[in-house]
Order: sequence, then C-alpha cells, then structure tokens
Amino acid sequence: MSTSFSQRAGAARGAELLAQALKAEGVDLLFGYPGGANLEIFDVLAGAGIRCVRTEHEQGAVHAAQGYARASGRIGVCLATSGPGATNLVTGLADANSDSTPVVAITGNVPTPLLGKNAFQEVDIVSITRPITKKSTLVRRVSEIPEVVREAFALAGGNRPGPVLIDIPKDIQQHYPKDAAGNYTPPPIPAVIEPPEPAIGGLAETQLKEACRLIGEARRPVIYAGGGIVAAGAGPALQQLAEALACPVATTVMGHGIFPPDHPLALGCLGMHGAKVANVTVNEADLVLALGVRFDDRVTGRVDAFIAEGRIIHIDIDRGELNKNKTVTLPLCADLAQALPQLVACAEATDREDWLGYLDGLRKDFPYPLPRHDDCISPQYAIARLSELTGGDAIVSLGVGQHQMWAMQHYRSRRPRGFLSSSGFGTMGYGLPAAIGAKVACPDALVIDIDGDGSLNMTVHELATCRRYGIGVKVVVINNQWLGMVRQWQDMIYDGHRAESGLADPMAVKAAGEADIYPDFPTIAAGYRVRAERVSHPGELDAAFERLLADPSEPYLLDVIVAAEENVYPMIPAGGSYREMIMGPEDMDEEARERQGSSI
Repeated sequence: MSTSFSQRAGAARGAELLAQALKAEGVDLLFGYPGGANLEIFDVLAGAGIRCVRTEHEQGAVHAAQGYARASGRIGVCLATSGPGATNLVTGLADANSDSTPVVAITGNVPTPLLGKNAFQEVDIVSITRPITKKSTLVRRVSEIPEVVREAFALAGGNRPGPVLIDIPKDIQQHYPKDAAGNYTPPPIPAVIEPPEPAIGGLAETQLKEACRLIGEARRPVIYAGGGIVAAGAGPALQQLAEALACPVATTVMGHGIFPPDHPLALGCLGMHGAKVANVTVNEADLVLALGVRFDDRVTGRVDAFIAEGRIIHIDIDRGELNKNKTVTLPLCADLAQALPQLVACAEATDREDWLGYLDGLRKDFPYPLPRHDDCISPQYAIARLSELTGGDAIVSLGVGQHQMWAMQHYRSRRPRGFLSSSGFGTMGYGLPAAIGAKVACPDALVIDIDGDGSLNMTVHELATCRRYGIGVKVVVINNQWLGMVRQWQDMIYDGHRAESGLADPMAVKAAGEADIYPDFPTIAAGYRVRAERVSHPGELDAAFERLLADPSEPYLLDVIVAAEENVYPMIPAGGSYREMIMGPEDMDEEARERQGSSI
C-alpha cells in the first residue's frame, strides 16, 4: 500500500509542491478542466487556497486565462489534462504568443515510464508548443517543480510577456521528493533561481541624445503606439509625451484604449480598417515614433510603401522586433516604462499648428461610416450606442470578424486594459471566454463580449461557466447571419460566390423561401439558464441595452439582429498602401479586386 500524504506529516508530494509553488507566485485562481492525468493537481488546489473556474472546454480555459491577464496585468494560469486536453490549449497559446499575453499553462501527462510509448492520451505537448511559447518544460523530477514554476512565471511576465507551458507526468504529481538515500527532501518554495532573461532598462545616454535630436528636427511627427505601451503600463507617460511634443497619436488594435479617444491629439486606430486620418498621418509624417509595435502586415500593408519617406524611431522591449518587418532609422531596445519618461524630460514644444490643422481637417472630412436605418439596426450604430451608454468605460472583449473592426472603430474605450481582442492570431471564439477571465479578474468592472454570430457559435457553451459561477458577463451578439468578413471578401474578390459563408438555417430557407434567425441564441442561452432577449428594430435598442446593463453581476445575452450585408469601411486592400484606401463600394474597381485577391 502506498503511503498517503496524511501518513507523512509535513511531507508534500509533487501535486502539493506545485500548488504551494503557485501560491508563492500569488496565484489564487486558475482556469481548467479535469482529466485522468491532472486529478492529483485538482485534488490539492482547494487545500492550497487556489480556486479553479472550470470552463466547458480547454480552449475556453486558456482564453479565459488570456482575458484575466489582459484585463488585470497579472499572469493568467490554466490547467489541462494530457492528450486532447493538452492539445486543446494550443490555439490559445499561439494566440497568447502572438499578442504577448502572459499565461502559464500546466498540463498533466502519462506516467514517466510510459512517455514515448503511445500510451492512452499521451502526446508530446512540449514539442508541439515549443514554437508558440517562450518556453515549454517537461518536469522529470519532483524536486524540480518549484524551480520550474518560478522560472515559468518569471518568463511569462518578464520583458516581452508571453505564454509558458509546464508538463507534469502523473507519477511526478504523485511522488515525494527524495534524496539519493530515499529520504524525503522538500525543496525550498519559492525557489531561488538565476533570472531566466536579463532585464531590459531604459535608453542609454547616447541613444536618448540621438532620439531627441531626430525629434527636435521633425516638423510633422506622429506617435504610432501599440500593445507594448499597455504591457509596460506606460499610458500616462505616452500622454505626457504627446502633449509635450504637440504630437498626434495613432494606435494599433492592441493599443486601443491607451490614449483618450476624445483627446485633440487622438487619431484613432490605423491599419487595414483604421481611420483615414490615422493612416495618412503615419505615412505623411516626417518622423514616426513607433512605440511598442511590431509593424504587423495588417497595419503596414505593402511594407515598402509604408512610411516610405519619413524617419522612424522604433522602441521595443524585444530586440528581435527591431528591423524585422521594417528597416528603421533608429532602432532602440528599451523598456517603454523607463524610456518614455526619459523622452518627456527632454521634449521641447514646437509649433505644429499647420500640421495639426491639416489632420483636423482629415478627421472631420473622413469619419468612420455610421449608417442609420429606419427599419433595421446598423451594426455600427449598435456598437456606437453601446459605447455612449457605457461611456467607453466597460472592459470589452471581442470575437473575430466584422464586428471586431466595427468595435475598433466605434467603441471609444477609455481603459488601457479595456479592449481585449485576438489581434495577431485572429481567433474566432475568443470573445466569451476572454470576457469570463476579465470579469473574474475585475469583478467590479462592467465586462461586455461584443461578438459575432459566427464567432460566438464556436464557444457559446461557455455560457454554462457564467451560470455555474455567477460570472456577470454581458454578451452582445452582432448577428447578421453571415460569416461577415468572409462574405465581404467573397463579394469583393470572388464575384459574389458566397461559398459556405451563410449561417441561416438551410431547411428554413428551403421551406419558407427566406432565411430565419439561426442559430437561436436566446434559446441556447435559456438552455444554460442565462437571461437573454433579441432585438431587431432601432427603436428597441436603447431599452434592451438598459436591461442588459441593469445588473452588473448577472450574465445576460442580447441578440442584436443587424443589417445583413453591411461591409466594413474604410479598407486598405491586403498588400496595398494607404493611397489605395477603399472608403466605400464605389471605390472597389476591378484592379482593386484583383490586387486584393492576390494578397489576402
């Protein structure tokens, strides 16, 4: 008979060492799903004072950990079993890697003697996830657990944040640490380790001097700010720098909310569906201060045409991003939390009246389209009203698709950690579980998942998690009965051949000659005992929003039936430049269709 923990006073087996090590890192909550290879861990969490929010799918657990991390700035933790449990985390880990989200994923695995023997639910998750994590580690000795955990948290939250995976075979969870003679030898918790990566500081004196010289020579500067500002907590310093230089600010989707949307220097988001004023400004500036960005292709379009003539100062904590996608004038590896105050200290005010006046004219002449219809709800209007009613103060999570871009355009977020979007990886189904994680992290905040019908349908089962734990997430479905962005591309590029992009009930179409609303989200929500309703007329919208927002602690779903064939504008064709921006369907000529189709 094996010796139980209760028979070894003061002794701790591997699963308990893990729980103690997590507690030492400040973890009091994680997201997970139990299975045969991680039951030892689940068995000890409560005793260590760690709460588990059990999601309905492991992908929901990792997205919830992402939402927790993005909303709070703390490291999100998720837990899965071996085999399919572990592989169900892969999409979320790739997403976290793309968007630099600090997540520690813990997986169970088959016992050590069975590794490599194709045992039941065995998978080499370490090898699978190595390219999409900062580090993936297989624990081979019980005594390693505290060191592996400490290193994982140091890596996940250090410098450029990202995901880390720890894989623990079941026998390692069950055994006790022993020395060579077989005696119980508890390792120290927290472990003392060498820093896994050197800390990045501010700008060196020579770097600061050169940056200030380039800034001083600029007459048409602009700041291009991204998620690195959010991760560094450098939003206030960004505003100080912009005001000190009288310099306009354009943000990426990852930087949405980092700069006040009603500030006179705010340009909004740039990129494929960004504001015309933001795209023109960045491309016509004589100096671009690129802060915490990675020159993503959805921002740059054709990279050789992006900022073709202006100088570029690129500051990022990840040296690997410098000169990777775009060759710049002055690449600087630095911590933005330290570098921005240095720049503020040496900033000198310059007359920008002509430059700012030109941009103000563009802002007024080319606003985002905001159609309003008498007989149906436009998706842009629905999101704009939600923004007005919440004052832009909610934490908003998003699925992926047209609604994501409309939210970028019309939800005027005022929270630096209030706009949670799967930006780099574009993961449909991200919105609801990310909102769950955000609400758990920030229970007093209003948290809204603005989702599309296609995207929500991938993870709608997580309404059960909301119900089970009383997590008051609000879900607003922008329901157009299409995979909207796919349908838009098909209309623009493939001569309207809408292959497999419709979501309406095909049997209802055949029977009645027209589409009905399918799937029936209010009925699905009712099945999970979550309150829900549907609106389809503009006159119903405000009252429905009031009911949605009435009780912040109650999960609630509002299915908003919107105009079915609205498109997202403006739009820069993939691989195009800002000069080819499509402001509406009248701009989409045959040449633009061919160019878009060849580079999408």
